Amino acid sequence: MNTSIWLVGTLATHRRQRILQNVIAAQLVENQLPSFGLCLMFGIDFQEAAESQEKDWYNWSQEPGRTLLLIPPFETKKSSIPCNWEIRRRSGVKPQQDSPLVKALAPEVDYELQGQLQIASEIGGAWEDMSINTAYYRKHPHSGIFAITCLPIWSLAVLDKEQELQKWLETLHSLAGQPVENQAVDQTSFQLKEEHVIVMLHLVSQKFVDAATALTALQSSTIFSLDRNTAQTCLGDLQSQGLVKGVQLTESGIDVIRQSPYLAYAEELEALAR
Repeated sequence: MNTSIWLVGTLATHRRQRILQNVIAAQLVENQLPSFGLCLMFGIDFQEAAESQEKDWYNWSQEPGRTLLLIPPFETKKSSIPCNWEIRRRSGVKPQQDSPLVKALAPEVDYELQGQLQIASEIGGAWEDMSINTAYYRKHPHSGIFAITCLPIWSLAVLDKEQELQKWLETLHSLAGQPVENQAVDQTSFQLKEEHVIVMLHLVSQKFVDAATALTALQSSTIFSLDRNTAQTCLGDLQSQGLVKGVQLTESGIDVIRQSPYLAYAEELEALAR
């Protein structure tokens, strides 16, 4: 299996992890989450965690090449991270399409999913009555994904559905895109300042061929004001943190702008640069 599969939280020590280790060669995660891959976690672990921990797990999932998949069991409750979603009790489901894996697991399904999520139609994410069994969320098309499934993929029923489960997981994870090296930002040691944001906005305002050209243009800008030494230091910071590559924002840099109060401003500057 090409996709790296990781078992997170109590799933890593639960008896059900043995099935996943045998069928899909899943590996155990003790502390820090991996730099990329597909992480499986019991839904109840996520639902019972502190809000700050939920946000950390969600934020991890949004880098390209990363998927966080919540699997049963769940609490029947409403959640708001990363958007509004709800788990309800459900049984007696019928697959919408002839998927051997989904068909094999349908008799053991105890939940249904509702919320502001995108149905994973590629892997049979809806039942025949259009209720949801698997869905996901991502900030934009280049993000990783935060996914939820009501299918008990740790069931003994998957022991003779090894290839089907592998294909199901790989298809879901393919939606997360490819990991980009050195893209993640170390938030513990780096604090984004106003000067960094000025440099980032300046870089989206024009097409620059190199750093020297970009820094020179900043000194004569009628929009921004920042001395050259500070600008050069900030550009180096942004490059070392993977927010800028050369003189272009990376996907992580674009994410920072998207989540900032300067999004509308950046979009206007980018439109003018076209």
